[in-house]
Amino acid sequence: MQKDLKFNIITEGQKNGISSTCRKYNISRTIYYKWLKRYQSLGMEGLEDIKKDFVPINKTNQQIEKAILNLIRTYPNYGPRAIKYLLEEINYHVSESAVFNVMKRNNLTNKENRLRFARKRRQKQTQTIPPISELNSGECWLFWITDYGNFDNIGNLYEYTIFDLKSRIACSRLYTDICYEHFEDLLTGVALPIELTLNLNARYLCFFSDSKLLKHSSKDFVSKLNDILIDSGFDIDIHIIKTNDNNGKLLDFRSQYTKGSMTSLLPLINSGMSFVDLKAQLQQHVRNYNINNKHLYDTVLYSPIEYHNHLTNSKLILPIWAYINRQY
Repeated sequence: MQKDLKFNIITEGQKNGISSTCRKYNISRTIYYKWLKRYQSLGMEGLEDIKKDFVPINKTNQQIEKAILNLIRTYPNYGPRAIKYLLEEINYHVSESAVFNVMKRNNLTNKENRLRFARKRRQKQTQTIPPISELNSGECWLFWITDYGNFDNIGNLYEYTIFDLKSRIACSRLYTDICYEHFEDLLTGVALPIELTLNLNARYLCFFSDSKLLKHSSKDFVSKLNDILIDSGFDIDIHIIKTNDNNGKLLDFRSQYTKGSMTSLLPLINSGMSFVDLKAQLQQHVRNYNINNKHLYDTVLYSPIEYHNHLTNSKLILPIWAYINRQY
């Protein structure tokens, strides 16, 4: 793909939203973020196609086919063209038809067959998570729903939150009911893009045993969630939190974060603010929480982003779109 087109896709994504732009151009979010990182590091030069100076002797047809099959396991929803683009990112240059032929030989031209092929390799639910002291920033994410109650001008109001256990970076959005689609919206629209932008290595996604989402969702919740994670290129284990996990600190984190959100929003809710405006206010509150609000980590005060940067020895900040009140 020409570098000018890649640049247009990057800029359009920042303006109109990454998900809709990726759908328009039939590329994955993973590819989009790789192009964005290269552009941010090297400018337009970073968008040049990667050219191989030589063909290593050990890169045989069998190895290329293995690379294609590994990508299909990770991205079973992708067709030959998207897989071809991903192969270029790991320095394999083959035609779209060659990818299709590998799919055909392995009976993977059908999307349902590819999904079954991807599910075979892993059992995604884990019984334990490491202590906080042994985790890296971004490795363990918690999810919960806060029920604000029922209000005359809004109806039911729920805050969905995904929260990194180590750094305490948070992603939250407001909704008026409990359903799997809202969780998916928060996960794919905010949490996973932040995971990619901050170079996090997510390994666990945890749910409290009293999760309202688990009680309202169908029995195939874990299977549906696995499909999303596989499609997005993540290898993340799912964990249901027990009361003694990490000595109750997880419950404390949830309580402290929820208190801050509700303190910020309840006066606005009671003043009659519209649901649309409340969503924008929560985005501003979460942004300020992540970037400016100081918390005690061991014996030092940091904001969540500052602490992540301290742990990773980086100067990364949230992506540009995180500073804009984008509608969802």
